[in-house]
Amino acid sequence: MTTSLPAPGHRERRLVSAACLLLSLACAPACAANVARRGSPLDAEFARMLPRPSPGTPAARPDPSAWREGRERLSALRREVEGAGPRTLRVRLALREPRTGQVLEARGAIAIAPPAIDGRAPAAGGAVVAPEGALRMILLGPGGTTALDLWARGDRFRFAVPALDLLKRGDASTPRASLRGLPVDFLRWWMLHPAAGTLLWYERAASTASFVLRDGDAVIDLRLDDRGLIGARRTTWAAEGARRRKLDEEVVIAEGVGCGHVRYAQASTGLLVTVTCEAEERDRAPDPRAFVDPDAIGPEDGS
Repeated sequence: MTTSLPAPGHRERRLVSAACLLLSLACAPACAANVARRGSPLDAEFARMLPRPSPGTPAARPDPSAWREGRERLSALRREVEGAGPRTLRVRLALREPRTGQVLEARGAIAIAPPAIDGRAPAAGGAVVAPEGALRMILLGPGGTTALDLWARGDRFRFAVPALDLLKRGDASTPRASLRGLPVDFLRWWMLHPAAGTLLWYERAASTASFVLRDGDAVIDLRLDDRGLIGARRTTWAAEGARRRKLDEEVVIAEGVGCGHVRYAQASTGLLVTVTCEAEERDRAPDPRAFVDPDAIGPEDGS
Protein backbone atom coordinates (compact mmCIF):
# COMPACT_ATOMS: atom_id res chain seq x y z
CA MET A 1 0.00 0.00 0.00
CA THR A 2 1.41 3.43 -1.01
CA THR A 3 0.98 6.28 1.45
CA SER A 4 1.95 9.91 0.84
CA LEU A 5 3.97 11.10 3.80
CA PRO A 6 3.60 14.57 5.35
CA ALA A 7 6.53 16.77 6.19
CA PRO A 8 8.85 15.14 8.78
CA GLY A 9 7.85 17.44 11.62
CA HIS A 10 4.13 16.90 11.10
CA ARG A 11 4.61 13.16 10.63
CA GLU A 12 6.54 12.90 13.88
CA ARG A 13 3.80 14.76 15.72
CA ARG A 14 1.21 12.38 14.28
CA LEU A 15 3.25 9.38 15.38
CA VAL A 16 3.60 10.72 18.92
CA SER A 17 -0.11 11.54 19.03
CA ALA A 18 -1.02 8.03 17.85
CA ALA A 19 1.40 6.47 20.30
CA CYS A 20 -0.07 8.47 23.16
CA LEU A 21 -3.51 7.10 22.34
CA LEU A 22 -2.17 3.57 22.36
CA LEU A 23 -0.37 4.27 25.62
CA SER A 24 -3.83 4.38 27.21
CA LEU A 25 -3.91 0.61 26.70
CA ALA A 26 -0.73 0.12 28.69
CA CYS A 27 -0.68 2.77 31.41
CA ALA A 28 -3.22 1.19 33.77
CA PRO A 29 -1.43 1.82 37.09
CA ALA A 30 -0.94 5.50 36.30
CA CYS A 31 -4.03 6.28 34.22
CA ALA A 32 -6.80 4.22 35.79
CA ALA A 33 -8.50 5.14 39.00
CA ASN A 34 -7.61 3.21 42.14
CA VAL A 35 -11.03 1.60 41.98
CA ALA A 36 -12.39 0.55 38.60
CA ARG A 37 -15.26 2.68 37.39
CA ARG A 38 -18.70 1.15 37.44
CA GLY A 39 -19.97 0.51 33.95
CA SER A 40 -18.54 1.12 30.50
CA PRO A 41 -19.65 3.11 27.44
CA LEU A 42 -21.32 -0.01 26.02
CA ASP A 43 -23.15 -1.13 29.15
CA ALA A 44 -26.56 0.33 28.31
CA GLU A 45 -26.41 -0.96 24.75
CA PHE A 46 -25.28 -4.37 25.99
CA ALA A 47 -28.30 -4.60 28.30
CA ARG A 48 -30.72 -3.31 25.65
CA MET A 49 -29.57 -5.48 22.74
CA LEU A 50 -28.95 -8.64 24.76
CA PRO A 51 -31.38 -8.54 27.69
CA ARG A 52 -30.58 -11.00 30.41
CA PRO A 53 -33.44 -12.90 32.00
CA SER A 54 -33.74 -12.36 35.73
CA PRO A 55 -33.35 -15.62 37.65
CA GLY A 56 -35.82 -16.14 40.47
CA THR A 57 -33.10 -17.38 42.83
CA PRO A 58 -29.63 -16.15 41.79
CA ALA A 59 -27.81 -18.87 43.75
CA ALA A 60 -29.91 -21.70 42.35
CA ARG A 61 -28.88 -23.78 39.38
CA PRO A 62 -31.31 -24.29 36.49
CA ASP A 63 -33.27 -27.50 36.30
CA PRO A 64 -31.25 -30.46 34.95
CA SER A 65 -32.61 -30.19 31.39
CA ALA A 66 -31.83 -26.47 31.17
CA TRP A 67 -28.39 -27.03 32.67
CA ARG A 68 -27.71 -29.73 30.07
CA GLU A 69 -28.88 -27.39 27.31
CA GLY A 70 -26.54 -24.68 28.56
CA ARG A 71 -23.54 -27.00 28.58
CA GLU A 72 -24.36 -28.21 25.05
CA ARG A 73 -24.70 -24.67 23.69
CA LEU A 74 -21.43 -23.69 25.35
CA SER A 75 -19.65 -26.72 23.87
CA ALA A 76 -21.03 -25.91 20.41
CA LEU A 77 -19.71 -22.35 20.65
CA ARG A 78 -16.29 -23.60 21.71
CA ARG A 79 -16.16 -26.05 18.81
CA GLU A 80 -17.16 -23.31 16.36
CA VAL A 81 -14.32 -21.05 17.47
CA GLU A 82 -11.62 -23.64 18.04
CA GLY A 83 -12.54 -25.63 14.95
CA ALA A 84 -11.94 -22.68 12.63
CA GLY A 85 -8.24 -23.57 12.55
CA PRO A 86 -5.24 -21.25 12.15
CA ARG A 87 -6.25 -18.13 10.24
CA THR A 88 -5.48 -14.48 9.60
CA LEU A 89 -7.86 -11.55 9.96
CA ARG A 90 -7.34 -8.26 8.12
CA VAL A 91 -8.78 -5.53 10.31
CA ARG A 92 -9.42 -1.81 10.52
CA LEU A 93 -9.46 -0.24 13.99
CA ALA A 94 -10.68 3.06 15.42
CA LEU A 95 -9.71 3.86 19.01
CA ARG A 96 -11.17 6.81 20.91
CA GLU A 97 -9.12 8.13 23.81
CA PRO A 98 -11.64 9.34 26.43
CA ARG A 99 -9.69 12.21 27.97
CA THR A 100 -8.97 14.10 24.74
CA GLY A 101 -11.58 12.63 22.41
CA GLN A 102 -8.87 11.94 19.84
CA VAL A 103 -9.40 9.01 17.54
CA LEU A 104 -6.62 6.78 16.23
CA GLU A 105 -7.29 4.85 13.06
CA ALA A 106 -5.08 1.91 12.21
CA ARG A 107 -5.01 -1.11 9.95
CA GLY A 108 -3.35 -4.43 10.43
CA ALA A 109 -3.59 -8.17 10.75
CA ILE A 110 -4.33 -10.69 13.48
CA ALA A 111 -2.84 -14.18 13.20
CA ILE A 112 -4.71 -16.78 15.25
CA ALA A 113 -3.79 -20.34 16.18
CA PRO A 114 -6.70 -21.68 18.26
CA PRO A 115 -6.22 -23.98 21.26
CA ALA A 116 -5.97 -27.74 20.91
CA ILE A 117 -9.11 -29.71 20.21
CA ASP A 118 -9.36 -33.14 21.87
CA GLY A 119 -5.71 -32.91 22.85
CA ARG A 120 -4.49 -32.21 19.30
CA ALA A 121 -2.58 -28.98 18.83
CA PRO A 122 -3.42 -26.92 15.71
CA ALA A 123 -0.80 -26.54 13.00
CA ALA A 124 0.17 -23.34 11.20
CA GLY A 125 2.16 -23.59 7.99
CA GLY A 126 3.02 -27.21 8.79
CA ALA A 127 4.39 -26.34 12.26
CA VAL A 128 2.60 -27.35 15.45
CA VAL A 129 1.56 -24.40 17.60
CA ALA A 130 1.22 -24.36 21.40
CA PRO A 131 -1.77 -26.51 22.50
CA GLU A 132 -3.07 -23.59 24.57
CA GLY A 133 -3.28 -21.37 21.49
CA ALA A 134 -1.37 -18.35 20.20
CA LEU A 135 -2.12 -14.87 18.91
CA ARG A 136 -0.19 -12.14 17.07
CA MET A 137 -1.66 -8.73 16.28
CA ILE A 138 0.22 -5.99 14.43
CA LEU A 139 -1.43 -2.63 13.71
CA LEU A 140 0.03 0.01 11.42
CA GLY A 141 -0.50 3.69 12.13
CA PRO A 142 0.42 6.91 10.29
CA GLY A 143 2.99 6.48 7.56
CA GLY A 144 2.76 2.68 7.72
CA THR A 145 4.74 2.48 10.96
CA THR A 146 4.01 -0.19 13.57
CA ALA A 147 1.63 1.36 16.09
CA LEU A 148 1.00 -1.74 18.21
CA ASP A 149 2.46 -5.24 18.35
CA LEU A 150 0.86 -7.86 20.59
CA TRP A 151 2.15 -11.42 20.86
CA ALA A 152 0.50 -13.99 23.14
CA ARG A 153 1.20 -17.71 23.44
CA GLY A 154 -0.27 -19.73 26.25
CA ASP A 155 -0.02 -17.58 29.36
CA ARG A 156 2.90 -15.49 28.05
CA PHE A 157 2.51 -12.16 26.30
CA ARG A 158 4.49 -9.27 24.85
CA PHE A 159 2.86 -5.87 24.26
CA ALA A 160 4.81 -3.19 22.40
CA VAL A 161 4.18 0.41 21.27
CA PRO A 162 7.38 1.09 19.30
CA ALA A 163 6.81 4.85 18.84
CA LEU A 164 7.04 5.27 22.61
CA ASP A 165 9.73 2.63 23.08
CA LEU A 166 7.18 0.89 25.31
CA LEU A 167 7.46 -2.84 25.96
CA LYS A 168 5.54 -4.92 28.49
CA ARG A 169 5.95 -8.64 29.03
CA GLY A 170 4.20 -11.04 31.38
CA ASP A 171 2.99 -14.56 32.10
CA ALA A 172 0.80 -16.43 34.56
CA SER A 173 2.84 -15.11 37.49
CA THR A 174 2.27 -11.45 36.55
CA PRO A 175 0.02 -9.78 39.18
CA ARG A 176 -3.37 -9.10 37.64
CA ALA A 177 -3.44 -5.64 39.23
CA SER A 178 -0.43 -4.62 37.15
CA LEU A 179 -2.34 -5.48 33.97
CA ARG A 180 -5.37 -3.31 34.68
CA GLY A 181 -6.11 -1.28 31.59
CA LEU A 182 -4.08 -3.63 29.39
CA PRO A 183 -6.57 -5.86 27.52
CA VAL A 184 -4.26 -8.83 26.97
CA ASP A 185 -6.28 -11.33 29.00
CA PHE A 186 -9.48 -10.15 27.36
CA LEU A 187 -8.07 -10.44 23.83
CA ARG A 188 -6.78 -13.95 24.51
CA TRP A 189 -10.14 -14.97 25.95
CA TRP A 190 -12.19 -13.37 23.15
CA MET A 191 -10.07 -14.40 20.16
CA LEU A 192 -8.80 -17.82 21.23
CA HIS A 193 -11.47 -19.29 23.50
CA PRO A 194 -14.45 -16.95 24.06
CA ALA A 195 -16.51 -19.61 25.80
CA ALA A 196 -13.74 -20.73 28.17
CA GLY A 197 -14.46 -20.95 31.86
CA THR A 198 -16.53 -22.90 34.34
CA LEU A 199 -20.27 -22.62 33.81
CA LEU A 200 -21.87 -21.14 36.94
CA TRP A 201 -25.34 -20.27 35.68
CA TYR A 202 -27.43 -20.54 32.52
CA GLU A 203 -30.89 -19.50 31.41
CA ARG A 204 -32.66 -18.98 28.12
CA ALA A 205 -35.57 -16.58 27.74
CA ALA A 206 -37.22 -15.30 24.56
CA SER A 207 -34.41 -15.21 21.99
CA THR A 208 -31.44 -14.79 24.35
CA ALA A 209 -29.24 -17.41 26.02
CA SER A 210 -27.37 -16.11 29.05
CA PHE A 211 -24.33 -17.72 30.68
CA VAL A 212 -22.23 -16.83 33.70
CA LEU A 213 -18.70 -18.23 33.55
CA ARG A 214 -15.69 -18.14 35.84
CA ASP A 215 -12.31 -17.91 34.11
CA GLY A 216 -9.53 -17.65 36.69
CA ASP A 217 -9.85 -14.26 38.41
CA ALA A 218 -12.60 -13.14 36.02
CA VAL A 219 -16.36 -13.61 35.92
CA ILE A 220 -17.97 -13.39 32.48
CA ASP A 221 -21.57 -12.58 31.63
CA LEU A 222 -21.92 -14.08 28.14
CA ARG A 223 -25.04 -13.67 26.02
CA LEU A 224 -26.09 -15.03 22.63
CA ASP A 225 -29.24 -14.35 20.68
CA ASP A 226 -30.89 -16.20 17.84
CA ARG A 227 -29.74 -13.58 15.29
CA GLY A 228 -26.13 -14.50 16.02
CA LEU A 229 -25.36 -11.39 18.04
CA ILE A 230 -22.89 -12.09 20.83
CA GLY A 231 -21.90 -9.98 23.82
CA ALA A 232 -19.79 -10.43 26.90
CA ARG A 233 -19.05 -8.45 30.05
CA ARG A 234 -15.82 -9.61 31.72
CA THR A 235 -15.19 -8.44 35.29
CA THR A 236 -11.74 -9.06 36.73
CA TRP A 237 -11.13 -9.26 40.48
CA ALA A 238 -8.07 -9.26 42.71
CA ALA A 239 -7.90 -11.04 46.07
CA GLU A 240 -6.84 -8.88 49.00
CA GLY A 241 -6.79 -11.15 52.02
CA ALA A 242 -10.32 -12.33 52.65
CA ARG A 243 -11.79 -9.64 50.41
CA ARG A 244 -11.95 -9.11 46.66
CA ARG A 245 -11.45 -5.85 44.79
CA LYS A 246 -12.74 -5.15 41.31
CA LEU A 247 -9.87 -4.43 38.94
CA ASP A 248 -11.67 -3.78 35.70
CA GLU A 249 -14.74 -4.38 33.62
CA GLU A 250 -14.68 -4.91 29.86
CA VAL A 251 -17.59 -5.22 27.45
CA VAL A 252 -17.64 -6.47 23.87
CA ILE A 253 -20.51 -6.58 21.39
CA ALA A 254 -20.03 -8.43 18.10
CA GLU A 255 -22.10 -9.35 15.07
CA GLY A 256 -21.07 -12.94 15.64
CA VAL A 257 -18.13 -15.26 16.08
CA GLY A 258 -15.41 -14.81 13.48
CA CYS A 259 -14.87 -12.03 10.95
CA GLY A 260 -17.29 -9.18 11.60
CA HIS A 261 -17.92 -5.85 13.29
CA VAL A 262 -16.84 -5.70 16.94
CA ARG A 263 -16.95 -2.95 19.56
CA TYR A 264 -15.02 -3.03 22.82
CA ALA A 265 -15.15 -0.78 25.88
CA GLN A 266 -13.00 -0.71 29.01
CA ALA A 267 -14.36 0.75 32.24
CA SER A 268 -11.08 1.64 33.97
CA THR A 269 -9.84 3.86 31.15
CA GLY A 270 -13.03 4.71 29.27
CA LEU A 271 -11.51 3.43 26.04
CA LEU A 272 -13.90 2.69 23.20
CA VAL A 273 -12.55 0.62 20.29
CA THR A 274 -14.30 -0.34 17.07
CA VAL A 275 -12.81 -3.15 14.99
CA THR A 276 -14.01 -3.96 11.50
CA CYS A 277 -12.83 -7.25 10.03
CA GLU A 278 -12.31 -6.69 6.30
CA ALA A 279 -11.18 -10.17 5.32
CA GLU A 280 -10.47 -13.59 6.80
CA GLU A 281 -7.94 -15.99 5.30
CA ARG A 282 -8.38 -19.66 6.20
CA ASP A 283 -7.06 -21.40 3.12
CA ARG A 284 -3.46 -20.55 3.96
CA ALA A 285 -2.32 -20.83 7.59
CA PRO A 286 -0.30 -17.97 9.12
CA ASP A 287 3.48 -18.19 8.98
CA PRO A 288 4.46 -20.16 12.13
CA ARG A 289 7.10 -17.50 12.89
CA ALA A 290 4.23 -15.16 13.75
CA PHE A 291 3.66 -17.21 16.90
CA VAL A 292 7.31 -17.23 18.02
CA ASP A 293 8.30 -14.79 20.77
CA PRO A 294 9.46 -11.71 18.79
CA ASP A 295 12.38 -11.20 21.19
CA ALA A 296 13.60 -14.69 20.37
CA ILE A 297 13.85 -14.01 16.62
CA GLY A 298 17.11 -12.60 15.34
CA PRO A 299 18.05 -11.00 11.98
CA GLU A 300 19.28 -14.38 10.76
CA ASP A 301 15.72 -15.70 11.14
CA GLY A 302 14.44 -13.21 8.60
CA SER A 303 12.63 -10.90 11.00
